[in-house]
Amino acid sequence: MMNEQELKEFYNKGLLAFEKQNYDYAIDIFSQILSSQYDHLEARHYLHLSLQKKAEGSRPSLASSVNKLFLSMQANSLLKKGNIAACLETLEKIVASNPFDSEALKAIADIFYQKGMISHAINNLEEAKLANSKDIDIFKKLGELYVKKEDYRNAKTIYESALKINPNDTEILKSFKNLDALGTIKREFTT
Repeated sequence: MMNEQELKEFYNKGLLAFEKQNYDYAIDIFSQILSSQYDHLEARHYLHLSLQKKAEGSRPSLASSVNKLFLSMQANSLLKKGNIAACLETLEKIVASNPFDSEALKAIADIFYQKGMISHAINNLEEAKLANSKDIDIFKKLGELYVKKEDYRNAKTIYESALKINPNDTEILKSFKNLDALGTIKREFTT
């Protein structure tokens, strides 16, 4: 287990590797940080960015699809046992084989949501949204989390985007109206 100073130094090495486009080294460093501290938000973010940069232009293989099924079952088992760190590590293996797997990113976000770590959940859902900009469930959950965080501007933007995907979704329309009323009461944004 690394102390705070060692984590900071290691993280800075990872950032430097990322900036120099040494994605393999960055992936290794950020993975090690997450093995030591699973809730390190920035390390997880840069791990995912490094994986995405490394994977640009390539397609997931059939083996990665089979591997995803096996790892998903393993992650669910670990989650049921309450082993959050191992579950997240297993889900990261899915993301490593396909950095654009929105389902794995949503699963990571859901774990953080269940742990009450709203910012972590939002960050992973934002990544999932970039990976799959048509998944209405991502938008619903993201809007809900922004409301919980009292970030009404971002919630409004998310709900507006969701309505562009499906203008007749009654759940989103209701959430948007509730948000609009809440925003009027709190005067957090203008309509």
